[in-house]
Amino acid sequence: MPTSDLGAEAWESLLWSLFERSTNPVALVDEQRVAIEANGAMCQLLGVSHDELVGTRPDAFLAGDETGFDAEWRELWEGSEVNGERAVITAGGSRVRVEYALRKVDLGGRHVAVAVVIAVEPEEEPAPSTRLGELTPREREVVSLVALGNTSLQIAEQLVISAETVRTHVRNAMAKTGARTRAQLVAMALTDRHVTTGA
Repeated sequence: MPTSDLGAEAWESLLWSLFERSTNPVALVDEQRVAIEANGAMCQLLGVSHDELVGTRPDAFLAGDETGFDAEWRELWEGSEVNGERAVITAGGSRVRVEYALRKVDLGGRHVAVAVVIAVEPEEEPAPSTRLGELTPREREVVSLVALGNTSLQIAEQLVISAETVRTHVRNAMAKTGARTRAQLVAMALTDRHVTTGA
């Protein structure tokens, strides 16, 4: 459920700004599993141009041994999200292990899935999910910077705090939102409005 007091138009504007500026690979996918938009980071990860990616099905990039995507896709549209880890194949033939999160959202009156993909990087282990709650202003600020693709060290330098403090804020945000991975946290932040306008 959205937790920001931003109006729908202001939220969409912020979402598009973060979408374009983020160094995290992000794409928007319609109900027919067709990519309708992708940011530069997604194109770079997959080794394709924007025009080559938009209009294709994201599952075309899954490694041949990856199964279960059809069931996950149905689960997404019957609920609101799916997430996990998969291997993708880039246009150059490289195999890349990624965390992914897909969250359903109403964007401009159209139901789409926000797909966030992050290369596997076991940096943060989520704190036990004890309660869902409102993020503090500092957690929202850190989550916004994570959504832009910043590492813990980059966030620490920008906010003049320790990298361990950043990791603590990320773990706390994951616990409060119920996110199990950074990719899921970013998808939740974008779709549930857990981001700040200052990002």
